[in-house]
Amino acid sequence: MLQLLRNKAQSTIIQGVVLVIALVFIFWGVGTNMMSSGRDAAIVINDQEISYQDFQRRYDQTINDYRQQFGDAISDQLLKGLGLKQQVINQLIQSTLLRQGTLEMGLMVAPVELQTTIQKMPHFQKDGAFNMELYKSLLAANRMTPHSFEDSIREDLLTQKGLAAINSFASIVSDTEINEMYQREQETVTVNVVKVSPDPFLNTLVVDDKELADWFETEKNRYRGEQRIKLKYLPFLYKSAMAAIPIGDEQILARYEKEKASYQIPEKRQARHILFKADRNSSAEEQAAQRKKAEDALAKARAGQDFATLAKNLSDDTSKTRGGDLGAFARGRMVKEFDDAVFSMQPGTISDIVTTPFGYHIIKLERILPATTRSIDEVRAEIVSALQAEQARPATFQLANTAYEDIIAAGSLQAYAEKHAGTSIVATDFFSRTALPADLESDPKFLDTVFSLKQGELSSLIETPSGYFIVFTETIQEPALPTLDAVQERATQDYRLVKARQMAEESAQAFLTKVTSGADMAATAQEAKLTILKSGPLRRNNPVPDPALPASLVEQALRLGPKAPFPKTPLTIGDDHYILQFVERQVPSPATMGESAKKEYTASLLQQKQDRLLGAWLKHQEKNSTIVTSKNLLQ
Repeated sequence: MLQLLRNKAQSTIIQGVVLVIALVFIFWGVGTNMMSSGRDAAIVINDQEISYQDFQRRYDQTINDYRQQFGDAISDQLLKGLGLKQQVINQLIQSTLLRQGTLEMGLMVAPVELQTTIQKMPHFQKDGAFNMELYKSLLAANRMTPHSFEDSIREDLLTQKGLAAINSFASIVSDTEINEMYQREQETVTVNVVKVSPDPFLNTLVVDDKELADWFETEKNRYRGEQRIKLKYLPFLYKSAMAAIPIGDEQILARYEKEKASYQIPEKRQARHILFKADRNSSAEEQAAQRKKAEDALAKARAGQDFATLAKNLSDDTSKTRGGDLGAFARGRMVKEFDDAVFSMQPGTISDIVTTPFGYHIIKLERILPATTRSIDEVRAEIVSALQAEQARPATFQLANTAYEDIIAAGSLQAYAEKHAGTSIVATDFFSRTALPADLESDPKFLDTVFSLKQGELSSLIETPSGYFIVFTETIQEPALPTLDAVQERATQDYRLVKARQMAEESAQAFLTKVTSGADMAATAQEAKLTILKSGPLRRNNPVPDPALPASLVEQALRLGPKAPFPKTPLTIGDDHYILQFVERQVPSPATMGESAKKEYTASLLQQKQDRLLGAWLKHQEKNSTIVTSKNLLQ
């Protein structure tokens, strides 16, 4: 949340007018079903109102950001589950509180600051100087007045000043703090590991019929079948309405011009690289050795040896099989150091050694693919589909709502169909929630509603991602409890697994109790027919897993020591139980910390301090503020 707030504070100033105008395209786009026609404020913060339009603009932009980041991988249903509305409300409240608090500090944006900031924006410059006519025409072309644009810039400048003022109280990190963080992150611990699993018990377990029958009596509800229902329903699908909606060339052109920025394909660069791995966990000696290899490889590349061959023979990266080829990528796809190097090079040139968190790179830029904009012909089908979808939603709702009113007036779904020739009621056979008819909506909320209806009950209008449904529950079949004989095989397997899990848990606890009481671990393991594995040095955030211990248990292993060599209880992952025994701990000397690592720890600690301070300050501001949020926002 705090990072979002920091990003917002730089949205206009750093990202420039191009982003502002892209936002304007969204702000002035066709309204959605969340836009209020009333004049009431969406949120009121200490008498400062945030309109429904402002909320909607931020909400639309948030959704657009998610879609640009994840593309088709993020569905409408997943977006709903992310709680974006509440996120946007929190962002707006915190941004407003920050600006209000900044004013209370006595900070303000002077007219000359605002003027200077805008004049420096390259998009408003002609021949290297600010051009007033260009400024006015560019804003007018995007339905924005100088007054509204300047208010936006002023808000960003004010927010930046507030952040800077708050951050100034957390601007120092001591060497002690850095050393402690370094040692905490780089310390290692070695442990002995005993794993107890249910599998050995499954192989020897004998099932007693009476015990199985007694267990089944307590657990037989788990074998109850699913409720099955038979429906009749009328579907009103968006796709049915879309096909009948004509879209003219003028509409397509207008939408294309309006959203042209979204059809831009940024400049891409195709590069090869040779990587010599060395991360911050590498020792100074390992880093020096890898850098020496990189220097030798660079000399060979600049002497004319084939770069692709060098990459195949020398690189530590998986791209070595392709001669180091990384394909074409846009700015921002690689880590900053690598990105900065690639986008400062010319085709055919070879970089100096580039250091990143992954190690040492030598880069060769193959070619530059200039930025382009997809033509209107390329995106015509997308635009037509989008325009039809926008118009199909209200048209489909009106059609479904009219039908629902007529059904109520007719007295039943069947009576309505008899009065309206051509109406096709869909009738299903019996189905359960996990075995749906092929053509029925699988939306979870839709199913919740359908399976909550009583027999003989007509639903209200049900909205789904694909349209609207009116459903009549014709018959309900309640599931019956089975006898043990009917599910004998499945129940026996389940019972065996339950017992094996129980025996494994008890065995692990008995083993731990015995060794913590002073018994020798090796002898105890041999007696229980268990194997002891010794881990390697375990470190926090180590990307290389240890075969002896799941990564999720490393933190618990690091808590062990000479005074507490065993955990208090066995550590459990799934059905497996782990008993650990502390062997040794290695804590590095701060003297082994390199300068680059020290800078990283300093930046991380400083960011943590500033985030905590900003969070506490905002919490205090919110506690002492009057904030009213419209109930309509979260409906």
